[in-house]
Amino acid sequence: MMLVGVTAISLLITIIPVGTFLSHTLETRFDTPDLNDMEFAGVITLSGTIDPASYLNRGDVQFLSAPDRIFTMLRLAHLYPDKPVIFTGKDGVLVDRGFSEAEVLHTWLSDSRLLTANMHFETKARNTHENARNTRDLVFGRWPEKSLKPWVLVTSADHMPRAVGVFRQAGWKIIAYPVGRFTSDDIHLASLNVSGGIKSLSRGLREWVGLTAYYWTGRTDEWFPGPKSVATDN
Repeated sequence: MMLVGVTAISLLITIIPVGTFLSHTLETRFDTPDLNDMEFAGVITLSGTIDPASYLNRGDVQFLSAPDRIFTMLRLAHLYPDKPVIFTGKDGVLVDRGFSEAEVLHTWLSDSRLLTANMHFETKARNTHENARNTRDLVFGRWPEKSLKPWVLVTSADHMPRAVGVFRQAGWKIIAYPVGRFTSDDIHLASLNVSGGIKSLSRGLREWVGLTAYYWTGRTDEWFPGPKSVATDN
């Protein structure tokens, strides 16, 4: 009987694209801006791209989960060489296991001759809250005149609402630059791909749970942050 129930739930998750609806709502919260029409001080890119296990076990640098963050950072660093481009993030676990994504990326970019003079790396943040706080300290220390100006924030589209809320709470004026959308605007009943349906639901739930937890703990003062005028975004 339990097996029948599990099978029925799996089929329901697969046929009705609940995860897709959840993720699509997050991914379409912010549009990609035209930076040519905007004034901004620099760019901040959040970690979450390099697979820690592959690096720790074999020394391999594998861009598995969100490579669009890195591609966009590289593009913006070359398009705006006079503006600082910061990559922030260490490791998402509480126990130090000797991995810092920012340090690994810095070395990889240098070895690949992709590192540019305007790239900077914050190597200690373990989560989005620390991303916002640590990069704030970094900017205050190096470019105090830029600290009150708008900054472009690059992260995955489904993660952008939570990231924007956290950065606003930390005092940033943010221009959201979402990348790496998984969902399409044409949502329909899914094919019979059970693993894909479960993965989609897991991805969507993770961000909604994160939004709720950050709101309850005061790391953001908005449950579902949305677009604001940069002039009033603080």
